[in-house]
Amino acid sequence: AGRVQPGGLLHTGGTVVDTSSSEVLEPERTTPLMVSRRVRPGGLVHTGGSVQDTDSSEVSDVLGALAPAPGQGRVRPGGLVHTGGSIADTLSSVDEATEAVGSFPSLVLSGHLKCVSKAAFSPDGTKVYTASHDLTAKRFDAATGRCEQTYDGHTGAVLCAACSPHGGLLATGSADCLGRVFDALTGRIVAILEGHRAQVNVVTFSADGQHVLTAGADRVGRLFDARTGACERTFSEHSGGLYTIAFSPDGRSVLTSSHDKTAKVYSASSGECQVTFAGHTARVYMASFSKDGRKVATASGDATAKVWDAATGECLLTLEGHQNSVYMAVWNEAGGKVATASNDSSARLFDATTGECERIFQGHTLAVHTVAWSPDESMVLTASDDRSVRLFDVASGACLRVFEGFGEHVFSAVFHHSGSHFLTASEDGLAKLFTVSA
Repeated sequence: AGRVQPGGLLHTGGTVVDTSSSEVLEPERTTPLMVSRRVRPGGLVHTGGSVQDTDSSEVSDVLGALAPAPGQGRVRPGGLVHTGGSIADTLSSVDEATEAVGSFPSLVLSGHLKCVSKAAFSPDGTKVYTASHDLTAKRFDAATGRCEQTYDGHTGAVLCAACSPHGGLLATGSADCLGRVFDALTGRIVAILEGHRAQVNVVTFSADGQHVLTAGADRVGRLFDARTGACERTFSEHSGGLYTIAFSPDGRSVLTSSHDKTAKVYSASSGECQVTFAGHTARVYMASFSKDGRKVATASGDATAKVWDAATGECLLTLEGHQNSVYMAVWNEAGGKVATASNDSSARLFDATTGECERIFQGHTLAVHTVAWSPDESMVLTASDDRSVRLFDVASGACLRVFEGFGEHVFSAVFHHSGSHFLTASEDGLAKLFTVSA
């Protein structure tokens, strides 16, 4: 098992030189392969790292090798089985008979030393910003994957990051109970957002980029001046920690969701609580406005999502069918549909007018943390604890592709505004860019 012919390579992480023999370096290390596929000479099966695969198996920059798992990974001369890196695929290694084609990263954004908790595109789509438990945030070039800037200063895990609408500022939130605002280009600290007594779970900018909202595990939301760091408003009616916070589309209201089983709408100008959405029987993981601001969708640990009248707090619909906690409820652009992601290993599509479940997106084997609409709303992405991302067709519910190559749980997946690529953040310390088309 795991034998390579002369000139072949078996590789499960890092980069290795194996030129003229079938020797596998450092055989005492026994991490199993994440993929097992046959590759034609010069072909590639790839799930992240940085290597070149030409006519031979020569690879530069030796960082270490892992011994193969028994019975896996036979490679003919010049072929490669690879589970860490960033390479173009020269000859097809796709299993042609596979209905949902397994797909691997086009670019891997490496440099963090611990879990990447958040990854997002800049407003113009040319940069990627990441937040990590290694106490830093980073900026990468979205075309080359090169790390251009590291944002230092936090003394706890960086849990969230958001770029201002015009791209000039980066806000971060951390387990050190602070938010920070950085000059996105230089990395200079512009402001420190103080006042929370527990970790900061969410940061988000106002549409004009002048203010930052923060949501804390201390039960409080705060509104800060993005340049001075002055706290201008607090939103403090919840009795449990906050999971989300967001501006309404017109910027006049602030929406929060909480461990206390409710969501609330506050006046952005006064901080007064205007509406409470009560009816869930477990924590509310997420709350989001419809694009017109007239409705709110919530996702809860009680295995349901709900649709509410944003002005009155009336529950209009309960979206049922999931068998476990619902983590996300996301509106489409027109506001007629809500997509949900659940701990029951599925995502669903609901009609937001009737409450009917129109599609069940299945195939994951563990919790689905994220569901995201493509820009044209013809597809949805799901990210899961099963170390994969799936792309589904909205019209049929069919799984179009499976994206693999993750060493640990995948926390999020988000489309590029062009719809041609998407970005992931995962527990393996990497952000990855994938191409949507086959």
